[in-house]
Amino acid sequence: MAPEKSLSQALDAIHNAEARIGLPAGVVASPQGTAKAFVDSLSNQPTLILAALLAVYIVLGVLYESLIHPVTILSTLPSAGVGALLALMLMHTEFSIIALIGVILLIGIVKKNAIMMIDFALQAEREQGLSTAMPSSTPACCASGPL
Repeated sequence: MAPEKSLSQALDAIHNAEARIGLPAGVVASPQGTAKAFVDSLSNQPTLILAALLAVYIVLGVLYESLIHPVTILSTLPSAGVGALLALMLMHTEFSIIALIGVILLIGIVKKNAIMMIDFALQAEREQGLSTAMPSSTPACCASGPL
């Protein structure tokens, strides 16, 4: 592999070369070793992500005894992930293992903040008799007190 190139870039270059050459029908090219493990891991990734989201949804659904509150919490995650990727692109930083750990930590923090907002809204609804039809800023304004 060339320096400063990733395994996925090398595999793409190989596939492009195969297409340009026009291999005969009897010739089958497939990655082996580390490249095969890489391709195999990528094939399972969408299923694993969906399974993880489903597990989080079920846990939050049991915690809140609601179908909508987990959706509210999970709806904050895409914007956090996109923001993290945009920040990496803006800083011209590679998506390394350290960046992945940072994105996972960011998603955890965003999820925790969403959980705290839901908890606050539910507590305000119970204690102060506030309705869910009120704007979401009303409980926060009431809790902060006069300016």
